[in-house]
Amino acid sequence: MADDEGTRGFQGLHSGDTVRAVMPFLVVAGLANFLLFSGNYRMEVPGWAWFSIIAVGLVVSGARIFGLEALRPRDRGIVITRTRELNAVVELMIAGFGAFLLWLGLFAVILSGTTEIWGGVASDTTSLKPGELAVAVLMMGLPGFYMVYWRPMFVVDLDARTIRRYPFGRALGMSRRFPGKELRIFAEGYWITNTGRRLGDMIRGKVGKNTFELEFIPGHAPPEQLSARVAWWARALDAQAASDAESA
Repeated sequence: MADDEGTRGFQGLHSGDTVRAVMPFLVVAGLANFLLFSGNYRMEVPGWAWFSIIAVGLVVSGARIFGLEALRPRDRGIVITRTRELNAVVELMIAGFGAFLLWLGLFAVILSGTTEIWGGVASDTTSLKPGELAVAVLMMGLPGFYMVYWRPMFVVDLDARTIRRYPFGRALGMSRRFPGKELRIFAEGYWITNTGRRLGDMIRGKVGKNTFELEFIPGHAPPEQLSARVAWWARALDAQAASDAESA
């Protein structure tokens, strides 16, 4: 990243979140394919109600992921930083498998209000028992939901001097607000987990006990370079460089 206030990259497209934004639409398509076009299920009133609510919720969430997270904000006073940056390939594996699990859990919910068709004859038994539904939702649907939507991020508003932490990203809207003066910037070594291999240094932001990544500097950068990058990010985000005690 150039040491220039005009190159902070607020515009463009985030590849990982673009992939993730597609997943809710794929879940809706999968549900519709099995429930509406396979000829093996007849949705009753509860099934239609669940299908309608779920489909609308998924479509809206997918559109919001693309609009609020995949597209970088054009407002230069808004800075979005993620706890972990995930590229398109990683998101395809994590969010893709999560979407499959989410599909299974939501399919079970809709199936609880659906009649199965066997050889053109409607079944006279309930498609899914309450215990089976609970297992499907808790063991498949809930983990799948977290794999698709759990993307903690911080949104720094330079004009309002505030920071918001979104545990499920901006798409779902739930957030916690911090005053901008609580933001601290620091640098620390970046290591491969559970190994002694050091890859470089990471410039991080910290609010309370929550940290997020800002810039990776590979290799063994001299202290002067790290201090300069910390100072640059502090200026860019209207924050302060952290003391040794604050960065610990």
